[in-house]
Amino acid sequence: MSKQDAQKTWGEYHERIKNRRLTQARLINLELDKNNITSEIDLILDFSFFTQNEAGANGLKNQLSENYEMTISKKGEYWHINGTSRPYAVNLTTEQHLGWVEFMCDVALSYGSIFSTWSITEQKGNRVWSNENIETEFD
Repeated sequence: MSKQDAQKTWGEYHERIKNRRLTQARLINLELDKNNITSEIDLILDFSFFTQNEAGANGLKNQLSENYEMTISKKGEYWHINGTSRPYAVNLTTEQHLGWVEFMCDVALSYGSIFSTWSITEQKGNRVWSNENIETEFD
């Protein structure tokens, strides 16, 4: 496969992942609305990425460290980059949640990584919403 073909395949794969993540975010937003979670309620974000590229993993970790607590580990041939807003809470509108997911997908692409999972935790009731078990038409 030529470098150009590989880049095209990666771009198409990333676009499918991004569409999947945005669809998952919309479904999570519906659940947040059903549970009366508004932008005034404090939330915790936990999220993860993966890549086979060590330099990309470190670059992603360093960029996101400006706003989040970040860790990095290697399991097998993959680097796992995990982040959290803890100990700080965030407040998100539905539009901000979608924008955050889109940003995470785009920043992952810029480092040759995939935005994998995220969860939103409502601290007071310790309720959690995650994309991990949400299937979409992009699966």
